[in-house]
Amino acid sequence: MGAKKSIGKWTLAALAAYELTLAGISLTPVAGKGTSFGEPAMWRNLVLIAAFYLIPLVFYYLHIEVMRYILAAVVIFWTIPIPFFILISGGLFLYARFQGDSFTSMVYLIAMSIAGVSLLLQILWCVKCLGKRKKREFT
Repeated sequence: MGAKKSIGKWTLAALAAYELTLAGISLTPVAGKGTSFGEPAMWRNLVLIAAFYLIPLVFYYLHIEVMRYILAAVVIFWTIPIPFFILISGGLFLYARFQGDSFTSMVYLIAMSIAGVSLLLQILWCVKCLGKRKKREFT
């Protein structure tokens, strides 16, 4: 049962980090039309991501072992955009900094930092949770 708890904790940490990343993105002008902070589309995105992470986790806790790999696919799929956001935010941070807009540059820096932590947690999820194999006993 220890492996299930570990995967559950790592999944919830990765989910929380990704949700914070989406909230950080919604605070920046990078957010698309209608996905700014507080908009209904932002809340729909947060619920959608939570469902993508939590539904396979629930089935994994119901002893459907293949859900661990489905969950890995979900984590990897949602991890792909994070480096692009980090790069775009970094460029926009530098641009805002050179323009003298310290508030906007600080928002980009905070969003970029949250995304960096999220990327690290997603990668650690893959390392910690995909490497755990259930040992089978043959008698």
